[in-house]
Amino acid sequence: MTKLRKFLTIGVMVMTIIAMSGAFITPAKAAASAGDLIKMAGNSSVYYLGSDSKRYVFPNEATYFSWYKDFSGVITIPATELQSYMLGGNVTMRPGTKLVKIVTDPSVYAVEPNGVLRKIASEADAIALYGSTWATRVVDVADSFFTNYTVGSPLASNTYPKGSLLKNASSANIYYYDGTNYRLIASDAAFTANRFNNAYV
Repeated sequence: MTKLRKFLTIGVMVMTIIAMSGAFITPAKAAASAGDLIKMAGNSSVYYLGSDSKRYVFPNEATYFSWYKDFSGVITIPATELQSYMLGGNVTMRPGTKLVKIVTDPSVYAVEPNGVLRKIASEADAIALYGSTWATRVVDVADSFFTNYTVGSPLASNTYPKGSLLKNASSANIYYYDGTNYRLIASDAAFTANRFNNAYV
């Protein structure tokens, strides 16, 4: 009995030392993971958490709503966790959604992947691409955020920008234009999973 008591006492001491050393402590799991929308309590700024563990801020609501329909997917995380993610930059307008311009220049641009801007040469071209209500798509970008974009070559007449969603009026099929090919969106589920919006078809 004495040996058993001694063995238990030693066992408890060893377990106490191990526990104090942190060997059995599971590290706290971060609340957010790559691809999440995150914010901090008391702060209205919303960020996209990239696969590089950096946070990218949406500079305004127009940019946010070009990517997402609402704020239901935003996760509120502790300030300490938010601060642990370095700022990576600003999110640009989603390709194939809004057109952009700056207040100090009347030029209107279509947005392609990676924030590349393609100037629309004329109002006639804008109407041909987006219909008579094309101007309702135009969003003014502050000069300070315009530097997040790269200005590419002007868009040739009757050419759709990369990232456009297109369909024929006589068909229900919707296609994603990647700059070379028109890729059929296979189903409603695929359309939803890619967060596409019928308003921009």
